[in-house]
Order: sequence, then structure tokens, then C-alpha cells
Amino acid sequence: MTLLQNSEQGAIRHAIQEIAVGPDRGRDIERDHARQVMHFILSGQADDVQSAVFLIGLRMKRESINEFSGLLDALQTSYTPVTAKVNDLLCLADPFNGYARTTSMTPFIAPVLAANGMAAMMHGVETVGPKHGVTAHKVYRLAGMNALQSTAKAVAQLEEIGCAYLDQSMYSPSLFNLQSLRDRMVKRTALTTLERLLTPIRAVDRTHLVLGYVHKAYPEIYTRAAQQAGYKSVLLLKGVEGGLAPSLNKPLRQFFFEAPFPEQVDEEKQVIELGELPLSKVPALKILSSENAVEECLQAGLNALKGQPGVARDSLALAAGQILFTHNESLTLVQAVEKVQNCLDNGSALARFDAMISNT
Repeated sequence: MTLLQNSEQGAIRHAIQEIAVGPDRGRDIERDHARQVMHFILSGQADDVQSAVFLIGLRMKRESINEFSGLLDALQTSYTPVTAKVNDLLCLADPFNGYARTTSMTPFIAPVLAANGMAAMMHGVETVGPKHGVTAHKVYRLAGMNALQSTAKAVAQLEEIGCAYLDQSMYSPSLFNLQSLRDRMVKRTALTTLERLLTPIRAVDRTHLVLGYVHKAYPEIYTRAAQQAGYKSVLLLKGVEGGLAPSLNKPLRQFFFEAPFPEQVDEEKQVIELGELPLSKVPALKILSSENAVEECLQAGLNALKGQPGVARDSLALAAGQILFTHNESLTLVQAVEKVQNCLDNGSALARFDAMISNT
């Protein structure tokens, strides 16, 4: 480390000088350097202009794996993980900036999995740029949940009913406090990528990551980061708007790895053609009204949880079924989807959702 980098102020100045050079001229910085700068930003003492130039400069240059690792090192120091008394826990990593084009059923996956004996949690925020779309936080709050419940309460929910939601403002205030800066930067940065991999609640034995993606470059990034974060397995699903729900009219594509994870991810794996599944072959539900988008999402999800036929039910059954299939070797994908449909029809998934909403 040079003399200039001995102070945090010097470190961020030097980082900007390295990465924000010009077209195709930016230079990668070391992992420890990225960690130091990100830690400075999280402290709230860094200049907003320099913080923005650093994060946008990394994105324009394209972050290296070492830079992602350094940023994640710092983000992991912004919270203290808590252990829930469950042997296995699925962390469902939905996009924190939500959905702007489709009515996603992902806020309802956790209670469906809980009804099938798999503890699952979501974490997120009410809203964050650049999309400012429909989030699980908004849906749960409209349903009557205290979406700002404490970490201890979320842990109790997991232990009692098998599903929970935890807001970033509760487990990592220093990261949450960057929301205004992120909104003013307009464009996505590495924070959008990495915040989904944080593990505020862990299982006693095995904590698993389930994460949606869109672009082909991200499976390798997410896999390396999941290894660093300490997950025992990672399931990467190619989903609508980067979420956990796949399209109903395209083949399913996913990556699934158990630790130790591979250093390189070569190609996507086609799991099964949708023609073999008891589902409709239509695109995802479109958001009808931006003003009532959250209400539309909640109502569609409740209808699906009540077993009402339609696109919402099919989307929820496929999204949860794909996760259930991956983590249960005794089931085929068809059987997993049918198992989810059964818990929608018999009301057990709805009961878990009601308990998650009311027990806050």
C-alpha cells in the first residue's frame, strides 16, 4: 500500500485515479484496496461526490472479481449475522429495486416453501433506485405486516412458522443509509449486485442462496461471491426482471452448485421444457397500473395462495417448484410443481403467509 493510501481519504482518491481514467484505460485495484474504500463509504465519512465517482467508475470499467470480493468484504462487516435454530435455511435473494414491468409472485415463495417443510426468508428494502419497483416490503406492508420488524423477531418467525422477511434498514443501517446517494447516481452499481448476497440470518448447519439473474456474466460473479459469503449451496435462476420467477413460456435455465463452488461457470443448463409441466404457456402477468401495482400484486398473490387458477398460480407454482425440485432429490420437477399446487389448494401455504403477516 502506498503512502497515499495510508488514510481512507487517500485510498479513495488513489482508487479513483486508477479506475476512472478513460475509455478502456481504467486499471483494476486490489481486493484490500476496494475493501478499504467501501468501508470508508459505509462509515458515512466519505465525500458523496468521490463515493459516486468510485462506484460508477468501477461499473464503467467493469468490476474485477477481486474488486467485487473487496467490496463484499466491507459489506459483510456492516452487520452481525444471527443464527436461527433451523438446520437448513433458504435465503431468497430477490432484486432489491423490485419489479416495474411484471406482477411478480416472488413475495409469496417463502410461505409456499415453508408449507413444504423448507425454512425460507427474504430480505430487502421498501424501495431503491434505479427501478423503484414493487418490492416484497411493499406487498407485505400492504397485507398488514410490520415490515420493519427486528432481526430477533424475524428469527423467531423462522423458528416458529418457517418463513420471514427482514429489512436491510434493520440489519445493516450503514448500507441502507446510502439509498439517497444511490438514487442520485441513477445507474446500478456493484451494491445492487452484492447486497442480495448478504446473510443477516444463518441456519445452524446449512444456509443456501437462491438468486435470480438475467445477464450471462453474472452466474460466475454470483457463484464466487456466494462462496465468499459462506453459503453451502447456490441456486441461480434465470428469472423475469432478474427475479426468482422464471418465464412461463420459455425453457427453464439454472445453475446449482454445492460447496466448494467452481471458479468458472461455463454454460447454462436447460432443465426441462415447460410443455411437460401442468402449467399454462403464457408470459408473466403484466403490471396493469403503476398507481395500484402493489395492490395488484398482493391480490394476485392471495388468489394464487387460495388455489385460484390462472397465470399467478402457475408462476408461483413454477418458481417455488423449481426451488423445491433442486433441493429434494427424490422429486422430479413435475412432482415438485404438483406438490406446490397441492399446498395452494389445501390452504397450507396461505396459512403460513397469514402467520408471517400477523406474527410481527
